[in-house]
Amino acid sequence: MVGATDVGRRRKNNQDSLYFDEAAGFGIVADGIGGHSGGEVASSMAVSGLRKAFLGSDRIRHEEIAPFLSTAIDKMNMEIIERGRREREIAGMGTTLNCLMFVGDSLHLAHVGDSRTYMYYKKHIFQLTLDHSVANFLERGWLPKSAVQPGAKDGALVRAMGLAERVDIDIYEVPLKSGQIFVTCSDGLSGMLEDRKIAQIISENLDRFDTLPKILIDAANAAGGRDNITVLLSHVRS
Repeated sequence: MVGATDVGRRRKNNQDSLYFDEAAGFGIVADGIGGHSGGEVASSMAVSGLRKAFLGSDRIRHEEIAPFLSTAIDKMNMEIIERGRREREIAGMGTTLNCLMFVGDSLHLAHVGDSRTYMYYKKHIFQLTLDHSVANFLERGWLPKSAVQPGAKDGALVRAMGLAERVDIDIYEVPLKSGQIFVTCSDGLSGMLEDRKIAQIISENLDRFDTLPKILIDAANAAGGRDNITVLLSHVRS
């Protein structure tokens, strides 16, 4: 695992948070939302809370992974809401989350919001996660048009940590193959670079894997850098 985060070219502070432990096969990317410093606080709380839960747990068996992730995320969701209630200046803060756990021959991935995880394999890239946005939910019939506030943007989030006392989490299990690279990122990367461009950059820089997150971040900044940019790469080796 290698990762990096950058404020981008337009923002004054970085509301993304990143944590990874290659030896443990554990990584998190969170993109905070909320005015003032709220987003920064929410993403940091989500990452530190999940990290603490993971490090404080005994060996987690395969069938316990999904319940572990759900319980830990639910707990941090409530802590974010409760802190927002106590501190008016950060009320309404929230965060996206992608949490990766590599166990045995599978990746277990918990996802909420519009940060993404892709799988790159043999020069092709596939988006594993679904953005929890108004446009996607309307398109799939998961959200009635009457429930959308007038003027809401297509990219507005339907789900994120901190938005409601109950957070719906997508949990994926992906079988591992040697050569796969999982690309987990905030929308500061995916919003600036097309998927095929991300794949091209990876293909051209596989021999510089340790610096690939920085190379991708530099490309997103060169394309405009409108948001904070965080990239976590997980390489499956034989």
